[in-house]
Amino acid sequence: MRVDVHHHAIFPAYAEVLEGLGIGAQPGIGLPPWSAEASLSMMDDLGIDLAVLSAGSPGFFFDGDQALARELCERTNADLAETVRRHPTRFRAFVALPLPSVGDALHAIERWADHDAFVGVGLLTNYAGRYLGDPAFEPVLAELDRREVVVHVHPQLPVHYPAAEIDLRPSLIEYVFDTTRAIVNLTLNGAHDRYPGITWIFSHCGGTAPYLAGRLAIAEPLPELRQVGEGGIHRALRRFHYDVALATTPYALGSALRLAGPERFLIGSDFPFVDEKTVAACLKEAAELLGDDMTTVAETNPARLFPNLKG
Repeated sequence: MRVDVHHHAIFPAYAEVLEGLGIGAQPGIGLPPWSAEASLSMMDDLGIDLAVLSAGSPGFFFDGDQALARELCERTNADLAETVRRHPTRFRAFVALPLPSVGDALHAIERWADHDAFVGVGLLTNYAGRYLGDPAFEPVLAELDRREVVVHVHPQLPVHYPAAEIDLRPSLIEYVFDTTRAIVNLTLNGAHDRYPGITWIFSHCGGTAPYLAGRLAIAEPLPELRQVGEGGIHRALRRFHYDVALATTPYALGSALRLAGPERFLIGSDFPFVDEKTVAACLKEAAELLGDDMTTVAETNPARLFPNLKG
């Protein structure tokens, strides 16, 4: 069974709230239209048997309104569960969490993580500028570790970036940079070792982390890298998993594969933020680069990480 682990659902209730707030997918860019039927059509065309749905960015926390984040998350998780109920052989989902409130996030985990529709939890790289290794988030990581949860991490725009200086939609570069920040933040805090029960999947081949691995390894005698632990940054990066969404070139996927090996990768489409034609081109490019390992990435690895997909 070929599984897409980076596939978004944008429900009407969520889109209407964001439209009312004047918030799009990113500044100046609206949310794309989505329906379960559109996803299923794309999946049928491209030979994807099952997609794991997630909310992704821009998330739920806007203008410091935690009550709104909690309500939006609850509605989104209910909509995700209903979508899986209607299409049980084609969809599963990642639970959305209303961080930065730790209490609300723990409540969402308790309420939804054991539901049959969900196979893990979806997180963003940062919440109001606080990254996943932030000490305030320790109770959430501890609970995910206790439950041995698969966590898919989707990039979010950082709080500060040079919007005025670079005339380009920020996701094109800031998303990969923020994934890198999240990975480095986690490893610098030693969270990858303190919480071995969490299986991490990072988007877009880990952003620029594979490229920076050697640079960080050279710096490992520095005291601030002590928490990365024995084996250093290379060992940490080889423990994580990665999806290949929009990162299937020899320069991106090729270097990441050299670092971590095909057993650490899964396919991802990023639909509907990425259109079907582009998804098809990326999957073709990945297949050409992976060769016989494409089956490992598309089928074997998700079966290992999500043993109950057919259940």
